[in-house]
Amino acid sequence: MLRSLKKNFSYLELPDITNQIFLLILSVLVVFSSGNVLLSVLIPFLNILLCILIIYFVSHYEKKTEAEKKKKSWSRFLRFWYPSFMILFCFKEIYLIMIGFDTKLYDPELISIDQWMFGVNPTEFLSAFSNPFLTELLQIVYGLFYLMPVIYAMELYIWHRYEELKYAIFVVFLGFYLSFLGYIVVPAIGPRFTLHDFSSMNIELPGIFFAEIIRGIIDFGESIPKNVSNPEMYAQRDAFPSGHTIIIILITYLSHKIRSNSFYFYLPFSVLMIFSTVYLRYHYVIDLIGGIPFVLVTIIIANKLYKGKITFGKIITKNTGP
Repeated sequence: MLRSLKKNFSYLELPDITNQIFLLILSVLVVFSSGNVLLSVLIPFLNILLCILIIYFVSHYEKKTEAEKKKKSWSRFLRFWYPSFMILFCFKEIYLIMIGFDTKLYDPELISIDQWMFGVNPTEFLSAFSNPFLTELLQIVYGLFYLMPVIYAMELYIWHRYEELKYAIFVVFLGFYLSFLGYIVVPAIGPRFTLHDFSSMNIELPGIFFAEIIRGIIDFGESIPKNVSNPEMYAQRDAFPSGHTIIIILITYLSHKIRSNSFYFYLPFSVLMIFSTVYLRYHYVIDLIGGIPFVLVTIIIANKLYKGKITFGKIITKNTGP
C-alpha cells in the first residue's frame, strides 16, 4: 500500500504539492499551538485524509492517455476542481485555528499607519461620499469576487487549456495560502468592526436591491452570527493582507499572461473591487498595500518554477466541447 501511495504521489504536480504542503503546515500549527485537544486531533486527521484522497484522484486522472483525458469524466472534474473546495476548506480551518488563539489584534497599528499616510481614516473619509447606487454597485462587485477564480478557471477548462489551467491553479493556490499565513502573523478584523458600528452597516451604507442580501451572505460565510452584540469575537482575522487584492490582481495578471481574452474585463473589475474593499469598510488601505509583496512573491515563484515548462498564449479557435 505504501509503495502504491508513493507511486501515485509521483503524479502530483506543483499546485497539488503546494496544497499538500499547506495542509501539513496547518496540521503542525494546530498540534503545537492549539489548546483545544479535539482540534489538535481532528484537523490533522482530516488534513491527512484529504492529502490521501487528493493523491488518489489526481493520480487516477494523470495515469490516463491523452485521448482518455479529453473525455468527460468524474476524474477529470475532480482533478481540476478540487482546488475550489480546498481553498474554502483551508479558509475555514484557519478560522478554527485562529479563533482559539488568545492573540493580539493588530488593528490599532494598521489604523495608525492609515492615519499617518492620509491624515484621516480612509473609510471614515469615504463615508461622506457614500451613495446608495454606488454602494449597490460596489457590494455586487465585492460579492462577485468569490466567483472570480471559478469563472476564470472555467474559461481555461472549457477550452481544454489544461496545462495553463494547472499554472493558474498554482498561482491562485500560492496567493491564497500566502495570504492565509499573513492572517496568522498579523491578525486583524478590519474597520467595519473597529472604526464603525458593524450593526449599523445597512443603515450607514444602504444599497438599492441586493447590497444587504450580499452583505448578509458574506457575513454568514465569515461565521458572523446575526444580531449578536459582539460580532468582533466571531469575525475572521483576515484583514491583513487583503486577500481580495492579492487574488484579483493575480487573476488579472493571469488573464494577460495566458491571453485568455478576458483581460479587459478583469482590469476594470479589479480596480472597482479593490476600491470597494475600503469603501465598504472591509479593509484598511495598508491591507491593500500589504498585499502587493504577496502578489510579487507569488508571480516570481510561479514563473521561476514553470520557466520553460509550458507555452503561454496558445489561442484555440475551435471549441471541441468540455
